[in-house]
Amino acid sequence: MTREEIRAARRERLSRANPALLFFAGVAIGTGMAYLLDRQQGNRRRAVARDKAWSAVRHSGTLAGKTLRHLRNRLQGVASGIAHTITEPGVVSDRKLSDRIRSTIGRTIPSPHSVDIAVHDGRVTLRGVLKPHETGCLLEAIEKIPGVRSVDNQVLDTAPTQSPVQ
Repeated sequence: MTREEIRAARRERLSRANPALLFFAGVAIGTGMAYLLDRQQGNRRRAVARDKAWSAVRHSGTLAGKTLRHLRNRLQGVASGIAHTITEPGVVSDRKLSDRIRSTIGRTIPSPHSVDIAVHDGRVTLRGVLKPHETGCLLEAIEKIPGVRSVDNQVLDTAPTQSPVQ
């Protein structure tokens, strides 16, 4: 393309442009130039603009890192969702099932540290010492967890201690 053809293409684009838009663009450019080239405060304004530009350049790395981490986390979520739809619905790893049971124990009884669990192929073994009503609530909650095939209850019941009358 020759220079004359390039100039003709520019003139054609400008002739198609909205005249009001061109007017306001010219006003904005003129105002910006007057603002920056002012004799009294122009030096300060240019210094502020330069400092803000350098700050934006320095912080762009941080912003890019945050954006990449966000994108990576979103992609992991999508991949996990796809993997979840592909796997069989009843199959849960023992580790994941153990984590689910731990969470349920923490929400169900006031002393979750008093119960030990073992999980093997969806079969749960509970050991520890609990009050009778806590054991019943805990068994009901664990049996409702997806992936639990059976529960072997080896929890010992303790009789509630009676406080002395005062």
